[in-house]
Amino acid sequence: MIPPWKLAGETSTATVLLGLSGGADSCALLHLLSQFAKRDGFSVVTAHVHHGIRGEEADRDADFCERLAASYGWELLRLNADVPSLAAAHKRSLELEAREVRYAFFQQIMEERKIPILVTAHHADDNLETVLFRLCRGTGLHGLGGIPSARKMAFGTLVRPLLPYSKSEILDFCRQEALEYVTDSTNALGDCSRNRIRLEIVPRLESQFSGVQSSVYRMTRSLSDDQDYLDREADRFLEANAADVGISAEALREAHSAIRRRVIGRMLPKTLESVHLEAVEALLEKGISGSSVSLPGDWCACLQNGRLMMLPDLRRREGYDPFPCREGNTLVCDGKLMVSVKAHEKCESTSNVHNAYTSLCIIKKGFKKEGLYFRARCSGDTMLRHGVSRQIRRLYREAGVPLAVRDALPLLCDGDSILWAPFVGFADGVAVGDGDEGDWQIAVLIQTIEETK
Repeated sequence: MIPPWKLAGETSTATVLLGLSGGADSCALLHLLSQFAKRDGFSVVTAHVHHGIRGEEADRDADFCERLAASYGWELLRLNADVPSLAAAHKRSLELEAREVRYAFFQQIMEERKIPILVTAHHADDNLETVLFRLCRGTGLHGLGGIPSARKMAFGTLVRPLLPYSKSEILDFCRQEALEYVTDSTNALGDCSRNRIRLEIVPRLESQFSGVQSSVYRMTRSLSDDQDYLDREADRFLEANAADVGISAEALREAHSAIRRRVIGRMLPKTLESVHLEAVEALLEKGISGSSVSLPGDWCACLQNGRLMMLPDLRRREGYDPFPCREGNTLVCDGKLMVSVKAHEKCESTSNVHNAYTSLCIIKKGFKKEGLYFRARCSGDTMLRHGVSRQIRRLYREAGVPLAVRDALPLLCDGDSILWAPFVGFADGVAVGDGDEGDWQIAVLIQTIEETK
């Protein structure tokens, strides 16, 4: 087994937190960790979660873990949780809720105790079940990469040193070392997809393909390497083609689909299904400025002036009252839109591809904000442009402003006159500055996804 501190990239003396269930896997791992701890000089803290699901059997497991940790001289931290009630409240399955509770508890301990490494006892059979489960539901290269041997958490690193070893190898080790452990009776129930895979499908695969767990483990490690390489290529593409305003649509169209899809996926924090990726690719192929496709979470992918952007879909947002043009930032549409009015010398440039887009306008020295205000567009609004009264609706369409945000964009007004429309420009007669000291800058920013969480 590779020492956990090596998997985590930490020093050999870094304290380790072990998730201890009392099963054969975690008991074998505790035994091995204790041996490594004596050799390398690190400490082990154990943690056990009583999920409130299996009654007396769960009580037995918790008591067993306390005695076991004490026999090795390690501390055990215990959490008693009512997972059934939490699952009902959060409308999640028991399995998912139990996982959320466990990892939240582990993360809390790591943060409070400054423990940099969390160790769990996932093994090659778990990896095989995960791959089969994802394969049947539909997955890509990332899903076929199985369970990672290490991954960063909000605080510290989660490592799985038993991942190369099968369940049968772990049970053999327990017998050889005369290790005690408890058995979770629910693992023998075929009442969920993972259990049915474990009880029905895996045994048949083992009977046909000896060492299938090891074979799949080798495959997942190879695919993970491929995934890592493609991810880095996508990062390089972003660095080369991203600007303050989205990403070059032409560059995306010319990119290999493996890179293009990864770049699109990076523009939203949540994972997009293949149907959404295909819809965005079709949007790119058509290349119509101002067009968009809806995405999960009230977001949409939009094209404007040859760039792809991810914008909040503001068509169904409630309107907002007019507000004065004053120095500072004003948020509207639940924080999805920010209007910023600042003296030019106080402004900072932005270079974040996730900023949907930013429009800046500079007004000459002597500009008076008093009496000016912002409001959303109304039906029939017009603005004088190049000696002609033009409908704002048409100006937005000509500028390629996506439908998803048109009606919510704030117009700068003086009385009944519209002085400026975002991404369109100024009305006739408005003096435009060049960024000299004393000028004012007005910016309308469609907030980044990260900022509006």
